[in-house]
Amino acid sequence: MFNSLRNRILLISLLMLTLLMSGVGTWLYRSFYAAQVQGVKETLRIYSYSLLGSADRVMGQIQLPEYLPEGRFNTADSGLLAMLSDYRNQTLWTSHSAESMPLPQTLMVSAGEQRYSFAALNGEDFLLLRAGIRWGNKEQDQYTLTLAQTLQPLQQQLHEYRNTLMAVLLGFGCLLLIIQGLVLHWGLVPLKRVARQLNQIHQGQLDHISGRYPMELTPLTNNLNLLLKNEQAQRERYRNQLADLSHSLKTPLAVIRGLTEGEAGLTESKAETGSQMLQEIRAQTDIMNERIRYQLQRATSQSSSLSIRQNRIADVITPLCSAMKKVYAADALVIDQAIGDVIFFGDEQDLLEIAGNLIDNACKYGHGRVRVSTQQNADEWQLLVEDNGSGVAEDQRERILQRGVRLDSLLPGQGIGLALVSELVAQYQGRMQVRESTLGGACFCVSFPSLRADDPAL
Repeated sequence: MFNSLRNRILLISLLMLTLLMSGVGTWLYRSFYAAQVQGVKETLRIYSYSLLGSADRVMGQIQLPEYLPEGRFNTADSGLLAMLSDYRNQTLWTSHSAESMPLPQTLMVSAGEQRYSFAALNGEDFLLLRAGIRWGNKEQDQYTLTLAQTLQPLQQQLHEYRNTLMAVLLGFGCLLLIIQGLVLHWGLVPLKRVARQLNQIHQGQLDHISGRYPMELTPLTNNLNLLLKNEQAQRERYRNQLADLSHSLKTPLAVIRGLTEGEAGLTESKAETGSQMLQEIRAQTDIMNERIRYQLQRATSQSSSLSIRQNRIADVITPLCSAMKKVYAADALVIDQAIGDVIFFGDEQDLLEIAGNLIDNACKYGHGRVRVSTQQNADEWQLLVEDNGSGVAEDQRERILQRGVRLDSLLPGQGIGLALVSELVAQYQGRMQVRESTLGGACFCVSFPSLRADDPAL
């Protein structure tokens, strides 16, 4: 259950709605209760004014009529009671409704003061109003008028209101949950579509994610498509590289195998003198054939995903230049380096292939001097490899980047190095240019977009 994003959101929504509805329900109930009690208080206050209006002073004492205009005061068990007490807290008058349910004796209240309180009479809850009255200037002219009204109708209203409120809030909460579920279902449709298309890509039915997605998912789908494109390009590059390598080795291997088989027809004395060499050649050719078969099998299978890492250019170029000096030690090679603090975001092996091929070509076709440098600005950074050789004619600069094209057939090579570099650079959304070097030879410049470690493209 908790592995589902939809279930998690629905559970959190349920908890939040429960807390919200409980708070709203409590507030509404208390507000309704306070409003109803205030209404009863106002009713009692009006009744007190009505009773005082009906009162009369006879022989120094207040007298109230036997029957009052409000009929409930005249009816027993009506739930509306009234009582008048003097300054000694002795009862002077009670309504007919209070004869079967006497009101409790209460403390005197100052003239003009009104006090409300709750009391239980015969097991029934009442709201009491005590109003202080002064009908003259003497002490015995102070009276207390007590009125009481049953709260049973109010409690019945509160009970009905609470039940109705709970039903309304429960129904409203269920409706909100249903709406939330529908919104979640509709909102998660793009994610389900992405998952479905990824499964189709896994099954080989699609090669990329297609369709329009919300702007929140667009970076995800774009990066997934970029990753898929890089993976497909990498697989195709490895397949081409290994296919070219295997084809370039098949001919010399066939020649060696033919020579070794031809030696078997020589005289016994010559065969004996070269037997160890022949066995070694056969063993090595068998090993090479096995390696070619293995690499071809890997090239036709699906390769792993592209690995994105941060690689300092200097950490790759410096050892590479040192190795080239050893390889071309007989040529008294000079390699100048001007490598800045530049970061390459990508596979280190790709950077080795790019730099290695360019530096090796510069060492091979130059006249003893090579310069490797980097340049960087806000938008891109460049790796420049220059030599002092014969350079590349302007009309041949695009052609030499094609597979199998070589301008100088005198030196060994297969014509796949620069094509491989061009493919790798394009895979990282870069570009490759061939131009004239200030050293007099060729300058190979590869440019890559400047990225940061927190770039969303990574």
